[in-house]
Amino acid sequence: MTERFVVIGGGCASLESVKAARESGFGGEIAVMSDNNLPPYNPMLITYYASGKIGYDALFPYVEDGMYDKYDVTCHDGSPVVRLDTEKSIVQNSKGVELEYTACVVASGASPAIPGAFSKIKDKVYTLRSVADAVKFKELLESDKKRAMVVGASMIGIKAVEALADAGFSVTLTDFADRIFPLASHKNCSEMIEGILREKNVNMLFGKTAEKIEEDAAGLSVFFSEEEKPTVVDHIIVCAGVRPNMSFVDPGRVKTDKGIMVNEHMETSAYGVYAAGDVCQGLDISSGDMQVLGLLSDARLQGRTAGENIAGKRSRYSGSLPHNITHFFNNDFVAIGNVNDGDRAYEDACEASKRFIRLAFKDNKLTGVNLLNVPEISGILKYSLTKGITAEYALDELRNDSIAMGKLYGKFPGIENAFTERG
Repeated sequence: MTERFVVIGGGCASLESVKAARESGFGGEIAVMSDNNLPPYNPMLITYYASGKIGYDALFPYVEDGMYDKYDVTCHDGSPVVRLDTEKSIVQNSKGVELEYTACVVASGASPAIPGAFSKIKDKVYTLRSVADAVKFKELLESDKKRAMVVGASMIGIKAVEALADAGFSVTLTDFADRIFPLASHKNCSEMIEGILREKNVNMLFGKTAEKIEEDAAGLSVFFSEEEKPTVVDHIIVCAGVRPNMSFVDPGRVKTDKGIMVNEHMETSAYGVYAAGDVCQGLDISSGDMQVLGLLSDARLQGRTAGENIAGKRSRYSGSLPHNITHFFNNDFVAIGNVNDGDRAYEDACEASKRFIRLAFKDNKLTGVNLLNVPEISGILKYSLTKGITAEYALDELRNDSIAMGKLYGKFPGIENAFTERG
């Protein structure tokens, strides 16, 4: 058959795989099969759109005029893929369209996870993942009913809290974890962030499990473990993570775990099948484990790697360093690597200015960073973690190249010594 590259999904990883394949010389047919008919968008912009900070078109930052015509792509959209037959090399969607492929990239993304009791009323909860979600959330912010609960103390969760509070809502933030950002943040940093939220009159219920939810004329009553009275709200927004979209994948033929397993070339265990983006598990270079990374930058790099390999290049995806950056209530939080690991740490904080720094070291290498309201050095510190360089070398880099780091020494003099201390 004629060479045909089929992409499952219409997001950023999908578009990057198409672009990379064409730019690397792939001359066969390319088809995109997607469950929606919208161009790639950035889910992290949903709250900005809903709050009126950006327009609708800004949700689609990767749009190119006539992009699919430019790359000679046939689109089969508005219908989810229901079958990937790796034995016969066929992809089928819900409309019955079947395409044979010589190469396939699974870039189907992920969908919101609805935990526990909230899954029983999922038709009444809001999520913040799709463009349709963005439109619904914008309408919610204009509601006259002003009691809201955000489920999930995540990066998108805190942005939802901000948008709601700014719109005059009474907000409760809840999570079964015992604090905000439990994986990304050290407990001391979490406490400072929670203090900022308390100043904004955000009610927080951490370490609690929702056991049941009842609806009546008063609203939605959420009953939590170890709480005598329910929390009554008008709206529930769930921001509790995502699950890869891979129901059409046969795990007997394509190796899966939490996501689709891939190697450094983004190849799956099935011949000719690649995976990229939120549906797959990529290499976490800080731990050496394969993780569902959920980062837009990595989705784009993974997509490009898959596309280049399909075109005949032997490209490698070297892995990713977990990093999260969020801006909330005029504060900046940066988390890089694993700040809760290590054999020694440097920490400094200033309650008055709401500044916090924690650097975690292991075997004399920087392994994790938390920065609250000190964003100017995050890039250099990320570089240090990515390269796995020694603390002394990192210190030289910081001394020689960073004006920002020099300014930081004036505020936190101990940080310079932290790079050369021994545990």
